Amino acid sequence: MTDPADVAAAPHALHLWADDRKVATLGYDALNDRWSLDYDPDWMAAPSSFPLSPALPFQPLSGGYAVGSVKRFVENLLPEGRALDVTATTYRISKSNIYALITALGTETTGAFRFWRSDDVPPAVAAKPAREVTREELDQRLASLDQMPLAVWDGKVRMSIAGVQDKLMVYLDRPLNDGGRLFLVEPPLASTHILKPDPARPITPHLVVNEHFCMCLARRMNLPVAEVSIYRTPRPVLVVRRFDRALVQGAAAGAAHGNGAPSVRRLHIIDAAQASDLPESGKYERNLGNGEHVRHIREGVSFEMLFERVDQTINKAAARMTLLRWALFQFLIGNCDAHGKNFSFFVSREGLEPAPWYDLVSVVQYAGISHELAMAWGDAFLLEEVGAFNLADFAQRCGIDRKLLKREATRLAKLVVEHAPAQALAEEYVDESERAFAAQLRDFVVGQAARLVALADEATKVKAKFL
Repeated sequence: MTDPADVAAAPHALHLWADDRKVATLGYDALNDRWSLDYDPDWMAAPSSFPLSPALPFQPLSGGYAVGSVKRFVENLLPEGRALDVTATTYRISKSNIYALITALGTETTGAFRFWRSDDVPPAVAAKPAREVTREELDQRLASLDQMPLAVWDGKVRMSIAGVQDKLMVYLDRPLNDGGRLFLVEPPLASTHILKPDPARPITPHLVVNEHFCMCLARRMNLPVAEVSIYRTPRPVLVVRRFDRALVQGAAAGAAHGNGAPSVRRLHIIDAAQASDLPESGKYERNLGNGEHVRHIREGVSFEMLFERVDQTINKAAARMTLLRWALFQFLIGNCDAHGKNFSFFVSREGLEPAPWYDLVSVVQYAGISHELAMAWGDAFLLEEVGAFNLADFAQRCGIDRKLLKREATRLAKLVVEHAPAQALAEEYVDESERAFAAQLRDFVVGQAARLVALADEATKVKAKFL
């Protein structure tokens, strides 16, 4: 806990809430860029309570939290790229003003907590019926993405989750194939799904099909992955079910009519950057870039750092296996952009637990964007340069037995060969170009499966003295 004097002295403050319970007070001194955090005693005493992250426990070591830990946690909740630009422009604040940004966007962030004015409490009842987004209106907005990002509706920015891609958070009253409708959310209602439209840019064709294929392939392989579907306006939109939200059993879904208000419980998750107490800029292993004079600096999230989070988990053996499978699956699909904010953990008082996987994309299908790996296999930062020694080096750094690595690589490769052909024929891919792209993905992952088996076998033969 921060020194209470620091909290009291902070000129600005927000309260953090988890559903209807006050969690903590966040203090901010703009002149000195000082942040403070003070947990509410009643929250700490509750058996079901939990801290924001391992770096921000209820009882920190003597001297308080590490300098910058509170700011780093908050920074990782904010959107990036164009969505951040639009937020700053809309609210007339600097993109570097983290406190102002979370004040503007903090009522519906990733995880359990809502950031609220310290002189107010979150409403228990919605002020007005939820705002429906029809298929036709969504299609019109998708047609004008170049002029107005999807996150902005009715003059308000409605995206407060990390990431660069255009997204929109919505409440879905029932499955779309059962006549479900989409609604924008206002407190106290939380979103249940994320819409990710196809950017329709020549540099990344069929991005929705790409992510849908990879996510559904993982599900066919019985890997822990978020649920996805494709919604057409008729433009393709990937619909991702939020695993940090749970519709309360028996809650009515009359959002459109303002009666029987739905109830969505927020579940707390943090990404690997937050779990590692790193800023958003640390999501890539080469956190300073790949320039000639800085490429040797690797202070961001690496596989080694990711596996170090196992010590923070409740079931360490299960967590280590999940991380190994996640890493191998990224190799199989060619996701070179699998960075530290693309893996998350549920948070409880007892510790961390790996969350379902998300943002699975075969980035190597797109020649026009960088294929440098977000996390190196050993010292290899390009997929085509990964050899048996790099896999052995990866295992050594991450504390993985190489025989286990070989066994899991062989098992996952077999499942890819079994399920990728069926996924390529999925009925969701509706025209010749989409089916051709899915076939391209099928051929790539099957080829990667054969390569992974051979490399994993050779990795077991690398002498330990060379590692």
